[in-house]
Amino acid sequence: MCTQDLPLFDLENNNTIFFFDQLVAFSRVYTVLHRYLCLFVCFVGVLLNSLHFYVLTRKAMRVYIINALLCAMSICDIITMTSYFIYILRFRIFDSPATTIGYSYPWLIFLITHVTSSIALHTTALYLSVIMAYIRWTALDRLDAKWINHGALKQILIFTALIVSIISIPTVMVHKIVPVKDVIGINETEAIGGELKLEGLYTVQLDETSINGCALFRVNLWITGVMFKALPCLLILWFTIALIYKLVQMSEKRKILRGEKREKEEFQLLATSATPTNTTRDESSPVSRRIRKVSQCRNVSIDRTTLMLIIMLVVFLCTEMPQGLLAILSAIYPTHVHTMIYVNVGEVLDLMSLINCLTSFIVYCVMSTTYRATVKSVLCRPGNRRTAFKNTHLLLNSYRIQVS
Repeated sequence: MCTQDLPLFDLENNNTIFFFDQLVAFSRVYTVLHRYLCLFVCFVGVLLNSLHFYVLTRKAMRVYIINALLCAMSICDIITMTSYFIYILRFRIFDSPATTIGYSYPWLIFLITHVTSSIALHTTALYLSVIMAYIRWTALDRLDAKWINHGALKQILIFTALIVSIISIPTVMVHKIVPVKDVIGINETEAIGGELKLEGLYTVQLDETSINGCALFRVNLWITGVMFKALPCLLILWFTIALIYKLVQMSEKRKILRGEKREKEEFQLLATSATPTNTTRDESSPVSRRIRKVSQCRNVSIDRTTLMLIIMLVVFLCTEMPQGLLAILSAIYPTHVHTMIYVNVGEVLDLMSLINCLTSFIVYCVMSTTYRATVKSVLCRPGNRRTAFKNTHLLLNSYRIQVS
């Protein structure tokens, strides 16, 4: 690991020693569960994201750019989960790292490709979420904005893929494949004498000597923490707050245009008439039911969209921001944070990222009436033309940028 880096923990303190002992104990127990949890999440995630992609590519759902971006995110998530599924089977179930000395060269090529592509694809999905939030925010002011039409889709995808590919280069450079015998420090004769079969076995190491000691390793951690995690989370936070604020403003304008100002006065009048000075209001009375109905109608137009955005915000921040902060701390204190904390909680962070890949499908299913109607039409295959026409009519009427 890096030399001459700053210490973070007092390794002679009893409380610190106890904390790391418990962290290592947790890692040993969780790593057994992790492989099976990830297999389940990846299997379910590939199925759901495939359904998500299929639904969003239906004719009635292809009409706006948001769904096209969600299709691209689904492809990224499918590839990420498929790659992680193969990785878990090969490196965590079929062969245990505790008993396996090395692997063949092609499998280690796959391992490095898996690490790099998973990070790049997941980061691409995060930035596409940022772009989606920006498009929603822009569309509330101008429906003819440049980034709303399908002509901008190709530019968005190419630009995002190019930027992510460039910033992923240090992740490839920081890993190197070396023969196992060079790591163990014995020659082939000693290996044969000790009955160790090391021929054709390799392992992966962090390249800590390529550029000024572990400078490349630190640069990779900084890029991972800032560009891959912290920056997209901050942008999502910013655009989501701005979008919610604008939705509230537009809701107030809609109330005035729809005559809801008069309805508010009616609501206040009903509330006043239903609460006399010396009597208790009857909740079952027609007046009380009217009050509740008016109150619900006043809030229903904004709650669904706001709730969807809050859910997306919370999921992204809870799953990605801790990883970014930990990566930044690893860049500052590589010996203490990376080797003592990140190594022991890295699998938990991987599971959080995999769960994040399911966010789009779950939120759409829960919050979008149009999406549920499309899923139902795909899965149930209505047998009569009247039902099919009804579903298509519902989908076409929902043509708008923001999700209902």
